[in-house]
Amino acid sequence: MPRTSAETAVRTYLTALRDPSSLRDEENVAALQSQLESASDHLERLRLRQQLLDLESPSIGRYEEDFITHAKAWADQEGITPSAFEAEGVPAGVLRKAGLAARRGRSGRGGTRRRVTVDQVRGAIPRGTFTIKTLQDKSGASPAVVRRVVADELAAGRLKDQGPDPDHRGPGRAATLYKKAR
Repeated sequence: MPRTSAETAVRTYLTALRDPSSLRDEENVAALQSQLESASDHLERLRLRQQLLDLESPSIGRYEEDFITHAKAWADQEGITPSAFEAEGVPAGVLRKAGLAARRGRSGRGGTRRRVTVDQVRGAIPRGTFTIKTLQDKSGASPAVVRRVVADELAAGRLKDQGPDPDHRGPGRAATLYKKAR
């Protein structure tokens, strides 16, 4: 395959993403159809048929390889960000392979978690039965902090372990239910 310039690699890949059929080489398709019509050997016809199928439905893979090779250098030179590529339909996995992974914040939720004290978790303990997860959701604390508070409250006798949730359905182990001791 001849050498591809960076700009051509990027342009061709973006074209392949939007409209792969526009990359068909109609001259070669016509030439192969002509050869196929005149071929009499069954194996030769089979080879020509496969070449024709490959030309009629060009694989995006070969354009993707060139894009992965050239996109980073071209984007750096042109000042193009990964977000711009994503907006044009380039998959995140391809951007990562090309060295153009989009920058992410410190967490997937867009910010930092607020600090929740042990006393705030204790104050969020509901009157009825609850699970670690429900207390975590109600208090906003991390699972580790909630587990520690529940363990402390159990040891102090202020909570009772009610056993596994009898209404649990689905895969995995049933969550343990807890209740205030009073």
